[in-house]
Amino acid sequence: MAQTWLHGSDHLGYLMCIGGNTTPDPPTPDIPMSQVSITIDSAVLESFEKLFTTLKAQVENQPATVANNEPEELTPFNEFLSTELKSHFGEEMTQIVITNLKRSCAIGDYRYLIPTYKMLGEDLQKRQLLKLVSAVHRYKFGGYRNPEKYSLKSEIKYAKACPLCGELAGKLYDRLVKENLI
Repeated sequence: MAQTWLHGSDHLGYLMCIGGNTTPDPPTPDIPMSQVSITIDSAVLESFEKLFTTLKAQVENQPATVANNEPEELTPFNEFLSTELKSHFGEEMTQIVITNLKRSCAIGDYRYLIPTYKMLGEDLQKRQLLKLVSAVHRYKFGGYRNPEKYSLKSEIKYAKACPLCGELAGKLYDRLVKENLI
């Protein structure tokens, strides 16, 4: 039985080698890469070739992306939201709502929608729709990552049963499902 003491900077280790040579192997001579030969099985080579061909086809089939200054997740959702809200709020009010939602999201404070509620006056249906849109926007852009997510999710879900805003709530809920947020 051979025993070897290892001296480290922080501790003293004890290594016990049972039955074997304790001397290190002699160093291998440096061989230039031009003299190295590797034997590869033809099956392995074929599988690498297939993998490379598949990856190349996937890369070539991907569409080129266009640079956009606005975050990618905002643009499609806001366009969708704008299309859906025009029939309820009209062109001008829809633009105001979308602009205030973007500002509120960027700042992280949805109280900037309060003046928008006041602009709607006493129209309870539109105010309820704005409340729903605000809940969906808060959920999509961060609400699903914080403790508020459960109340926002239930608010969106129960709005589908509302006779006044159920159609819009259903479309917004389906959009969140398509984006794998619910």
